Amino acid sequence: MFSRRTFSAGLGALALAAATTAPAQLAPREAGNQAPGQISVSGSAAVRVAPDEVYLTVGVESRDKNLQVATTDNRERIAKALAVIKRYGIPEKSVQVNYIDVQPTYDYQSSYTVPKAYVAHKSIGIKVTKLDTFEPLLTDLYAVGVNQVENIEFRNTDMRKHRDKARELAVIAAREKADALTSQLGVKRGRAMRISESSGWNWGGWAGRYRNEGQLMQQNVMQVAPRSGGQGEGGEGDLSVGQISITATISVDFQLE
Repeated sequence: MFSRRTFSAGLGALALAAATTAPAQLAPREAGNQAPGQISVSGSAAVRVAPDEVYLTVGVESRDKNLQVATTDNRERIAKALAVIKRYGIPEKSVQVNYIDVQPTYDYQSSYTVPKAYVAHKSIGIKVTKLDTFEPLLTDLYAVGVNQVENIEFRNTDMRKHRDKARELAVIAAREKADALTSQLGVKRGRAMRISESSGWNWGGWAGRYRNEGQLMQQNVMQVAPRSGGQGEGGEGDLSVGQISITATISVDFQLE
């Protein structure tokens, strides 16, 4: 039989073993070891420039029940379009013609195997450097059988320089925003710990995808662009008609001191 003293000693040993195997609690972190505070801000800027070249992609789509008729019609209309482009003095190196694409179409209510018609399509890419000839060229292309305008892209030959300027202004805007916020809170902006960037550009004259579906083209000449003219973040109500707006947004995490 166990005596009361032996039994008590056993309980004490059990309690000691339990205390030894219990998980240790982490000590509170000293104030000096805590991670410094941070502030996250973003700055945006826009640089507006006039375009000096247009990348135009037009297409000819021919449709007929006879495959040979569709491809012949497409080839003849493409030849007429190339003649118009040459008449405007656009060099051959600025014109690219893709391969013809021919697809059968079906009336699935009557047959899944016998084509209802054949659709032949071919595109022409054109680089236009004389902007005053762009609209007359497009009108003349429609007159000779071009029935699709697949893309209109206005560019500036110094895009890299303007993107760099937009980034520079966006960084300044982010830094000034961080300084303004920290001064109101009685702290100081420290070094940058993380930086990310997004950029883009858009044209404030033409918009959309253009096809010969009852209208020659659509026009959108109202674009809300940053009010500041490239000096920091934008506002509402400013117009950038006929210009490329090159934008940049920089997000920065600053350490607080």
